[in-house]
Amino acid sequence: MGHVDGAEQRLQGIRRVDLRGVELGGRGWEEARAAVAASMQALGAVVLVVQDALDPDLRRDLFGRAVPEFFALPLDAKRSLVSGPMPPSTGTSGRCPKRRRTRACAPGRPPTPAPSGTSATSSGRMEAILRSVSAFAANMLGLERKVGAMVLESLGVGQGSVASHLDSLNYSVRLSRYGVSEAGDGMLMKPHRDCTVLSVVVQHDVEGLEVQAQDGSWLAVAPIPDTVAVIAGELLAVVTNGRVPACLHRVSAPRGSERLSAQFVSKPKDGNTVRPLDELVDADHPPLYKPCDFDEYVRFRFAGDGQKLTDPLEAFCGVAWGP
Repeated sequence: MGHVDGAEQRLQGIRRVDLRGVELGGRGWEEARAAVAASMQALGAVVLVVQDALDPDLRRDLFGRAVPEFFALPLDAKRSLVSGPMPPSTGTSGRCPKRRRTRACAPGRPPTPAPSGTSATSSGRMEAILRSVSAFAANMLGLERKVGAMVLESLGVGQGSVASHLDSLNYSVRLSRYGVSEAGDGMLMKPHRDCTVLSVVVQHDVEGLEVQAQDGSWLAVAPIPDTVAVIAGELLAVVTNGRVPACLHRVSAPRGSERLSAQFVSKPKDGNTVRPLDELVDADHPPLYKPCDFDEYVRFRFAGDGQKLTDPLEAFCGVAWGP
């Protein structure tokens, strides 16, 4: 049965909540919801125990076979498994030239056909990769929607609005391989905020994910089996009218270690505009953000003036409130 580890028990300084067996409206839901919401409102991040959503066999298949084989495929074969372009920020990092990060598939959207000339062996390998990634995505979908519902319910959003918000999202899987770091500080990805709604991050063996606390210190999220980290993106800050901050996080790793991870990410469906939910705007909580077109924001942040700003979201759609 699911339970909360307690207000004072932390995992590397971050609240850990056991969601095993916790279902909407069932036993343990309100307690778990309160713990998830408290961590998300404080840090924009929470660590979850989810053995039933990521069993050992699936983890072993994903990281022991599917992820390494995906990155070993020829470029054309990789492209046939990618369901769409990624924002420019997810390309090769200047700090770590051996880093490669791409999206492997999006649930419900089949990949393009394998390129002509692909051998039967490669085709079979690609199909096996897609099956593994799709199984991972199917498990993570329910988990991410559960967390999204917990966060919004805790803020007083009604179930109809919660359902409408969740139905407005698309979901995708991103696979990451960070090459061996030779830098003295071991930094693989500089501090940043995701331009997403939520990201479920699954680390494999090698530590590296760190989130910033309110006092500016960095909190390590250990790659403990049966746990995942949930990271709030900038668009969740918009949806919650600033009640949940976009999590500032970074990735580092011990020198000489290669790092693998998988992320299950939500963003608006094509053509959808994100705005603060009506139930989170009132006289005491004026709107902090104007409606935000996701595609336009991505262009502004990664290809326009937003590249030079420390807070591109605020510049793009923030509402300035003066005296």
